[in-house]
Amino acid sequence: MSGKEDTEDRSALVSIPQIPDRLEAAGVRRVGAARIRQLASTPDFPEPAHEQGRIRVWRWGPVLDYFRGRTVRQGERTDLKAQRAVGETEGA
Repeated sequence: MSGKEDTEDRSALVSIPQIPDRLEAAGVRRVGAARIRQLASTPDFPEPAHEQGRIRVWRWGPVLDYFRGRTVRQGERTDLKAQRAVGETEGA
């Protein structure tokens, strides 16, 4: 099966180590497995289709949609924005 056909099977189950290669094959900017692990712990990342122990797998379709719709802010420190906003409201 070619990479393109492989990425088009939206119902396929994928684990975090498989996602970077699938993103690249689908024409989406590659994201490393470590960053995907971070994103998977956020509330807007798709829910796993199945979990058993430390193993989590997701349906490829929702994961691909998530990365296609994701706004990339490379180098932007979003954690500092939150601190500034708290400081501004306390000083007001």
